[in-house]
Amino acid sequence: MADGVLPPAGPARRTFLIEAHPRGDAVLRVLGPFAVQGADIVTIESEQTPARTSIRIEAAGLDAGVAQQLARRLRALPVVIGVGLGWRALA
Repeated sequence: MADGVLPPAGPARRTFLIEAHPRGDAVLRVLGPFAVQGADIVTIESEQTPARTSIRIEAAGLDAGVAQQLARRLRALPVVIGVGLGWRALA
């Protein structure tokens, strides 16, 4: 919550910040749960270092509950170190 603004309960753009082990297939493994949830991926960026792979995914059309469930599924993946979740209201 920023400046007293609550995330929208309905569809919005959700941003997932994912830190994963530096494996060549990390991005592919992380994309699986998005496909299962039917997420519309708008943006994806990744950067790999010797220590970790950083992945930023922005998805549209996910309500708060689905986004939280998706974050839990991502955290359960063996390749994932951590997941952060943010949002942006659709203009």
